[in-house]
Parts: sequence; structure tokens; C-alpha cells
Amino acid sequence: MIKDMVSPAPPEFVPLKGELAAKLVTPRKMILFWEVSELPEKIIELFFNCRFENLVPVVRIYDVTDIIFNGKNARHYYEITVPYQSGHWFIKGLAPNRCYTAELGVHLLDANFFPLFRSNCIQTPASTLLNGIELHRDIIQYQQYEDHPPKWVDHVSTYSYYLKSNLLEEKNG
Repeated sequence: MIKDMVSPAPPEFVPLKGELAAKLVTPRKMILFWEVSELPEKIIELFFNCRFENLVPVVRIYDVTDIIFNGKNARHYYEITVPYQSGHWFIKGLAPNRCYTAELGVHLLDANFFPLFRSNCIQTPASTLLNGIELHRDIIQYQQYEDHPPKWVDHVSTYSYYLKSNLLEEKNG
């Protein structure tokens, strides 16, 4: 992953207090914004009895495609060391058609990750068609469905379900 630092963020990208905001800026690049605050620094220093500047601030990028993320069940993640005081960071190299969320945190002295903020989830768009391979795969799947539709299709109304009953035939007979 390659990362860049840029000039201050436009006002529409500035997150609310205590929030990590993610925004897709190109199909494969997002920007993360956070409010630089002394509160997380002081909490960590008091709770863990260590100086914040001695810790390594990192962003974890989680692939949370098709899951309900609970903080531990990501498909995979990677970390990028970031300068906490910058308040923003670009993340490049996102994979197509994936959902990502990020956490800003620090590595404690025992190498454990302690998250400070979690971002919203972003979805990257699907990749462009390469030699029509993806389109071809979708067409074959569609044709297989059209050639062999499910057997229940012939017996279902879009408004109600009909059940063949001998009892009704006996009453009307």
C-alpha cells in the first residue's frame, strides 16, 4: 500500500468529534479523516501508564465484504503507520468490489493494538471488464438459469400461493 499526505481537508470531509470518517475518492483509493484531540492521548496515558508519543499510531484497514463485522471477524486486514497529528491519510490499492472499514489506534508496548476510532464502511466499485471474462461468466450463469429454471416457478403466483387440494374438488363435485 502506498500512502500520501496532502493539504488540509475541505470542510465537507471534516468528521464529527470522536469519529473516523472514510470517503472513497477514486475507485481504488479512500481518504480517512479524524479529529486530532488530546482526549484519546490522555486516556491512553492514564489507563496504560505510558506516554502517547512513545506509541505507534496505526490505521487498520479491514475487508468486511459480506459479513457483519464485530471487530474480530474481518476477512483480512493490514496496518499502516500514520502520523496521528495529521488528522487524515490516503489509503491506496483497495481491491475492486469489496467493503472496507478502518480503525485508527495505537500499538501498545506489548504490541497489542488498541483502537481509538472506527470508520464507516465503504464499498469499492467492481473492476472494469478485462477481455469480457466477467461478462462472459455472468452470461453463462444467466443462460444456465434460463435453460433450467427452478421447478417451483410454474406453480407460484406473484400475488398468492396455490395449493392443490382434494377437499375443494370434492365440495364442488
